[in-house]
Amino acid sequence: LFSPIMTTLYIEPFGGFAGDMFLGALLDLGDERFGLAELESLASELVGEECELGAERTRRASIAGTHLMLRTVESSDPPHRHLSDLIELLGRASLSELTRSRCVKALTLLAEAEARVHDIPVERVHFHEVGAVDTLVDVAGAMLALELLGVTRVHASAPLVGEGMVRCAHGEMPVPEPAVVIFVFTV
Repeated sequence: LFSPIMTTLYIEPFGGFAGDMFLGALLDLGDERFGLAELESLASELVGEECELGAERTRRASIAGTHLMLRTVESSDPPHRHLSDLIELLGRASLSELTRSRCVKALTLLAEAEARVHDIPVERVHFHEVGAVDTLVDVAGAMLALELLGVTRVHASAPLVGEGMVRCAHGEMPVPEPAVVIFVFTV
C-alpha cells in the first residue's frame, strides 16, 4: 500500500525489471499525484508527437496490474545517441532540478557501465537500444513519478536478470548483458 506520507519505496522485481513495468506499477498505485496524464505531458515535452502512450488493466497468471504501452517509431530501430544527446533532450522538459539531476545520474550510470564493457571513455559511448525515445520517457517518467509521489528513498531486492541469449545491436549476447550486470550490481 502507498500512503501520502510514505517516503521510501521498496521494489521486489521478482519478474525482472523494465522501465515500462515500473511505470505501470506506479500508475497502478492509483495515486492522484501521478497518472497517465502527467506521463503523457512529460513525453510530449521530451519528444513531441514521437511517442504514443496508453495504459490498460491486464491479468497474467491470475495477477492483475496496469500495463503501460509506449510506442515510438524508434522502438524497432533505435538511433545511436550519446549521453549528451539524451541530456539535451531532457532539456526540453520542464523538470524540477531534483528530477532532472536524478535523470542525468541514472543515464550517466548506464553510460559508465557501457564504457566499462567496451573499454572506452563515457563520451564515446553511443547507446543502441537505450538511446531510443522510449528509454528516455521510461527514465524521466520514473524520476518524475518518484518526485510527485514524494519518494525520497528507493530500496530494491536484486532483480531477476534471466539467462540464455538475446540479439541486440552488438549481436548475440548473454542474458544478462555485461552492461546490465555492471549497472545492477554497482548501483
